[in-house]
Amino acid sequence: MAALSTDLAVAVIGSGTMGTGIAQVAAQAGHPTLLYDMRDGAAEAAVRAIAADLAKRVARGRLSQAAADGVLARLQPAATLDALAPAGLVVEAVVEDLAVKHRLFQGLEAVVA
Repeated sequence: MAALSTDLAVAVIGSGTMGTGIAQVAAQAGHPTLLYDMRDGAAEAAVRAIAADLAKRVARGRLSQAAADGVLARLQPAATLDALAPAGLVVEAVVEDLAVKHRLFQGLEAVVA
């Protein structure tokens, strides 16, 4: 993915069902989207799941291949919190555990404007 515009880039933290859906909607809306998860390989797996969903839509004639390719081009897994620095908007979709959320936001505070 090319350099992200801070005004338009969206970071989604958590690649469960909700986070994956939010990332897909953001990318479909035209925003460069970073998807992060603390679990190794989870963000990459979520991007593959989104690609599979888009492929089904293309096969059914509900989406053009060009549109699907555009969504995938705007979607990027992030390996670290530091990779989320370009984001102008961060959406948190992690487990409902206050201690986890506190640690996450402490880390984000040092990285994201």
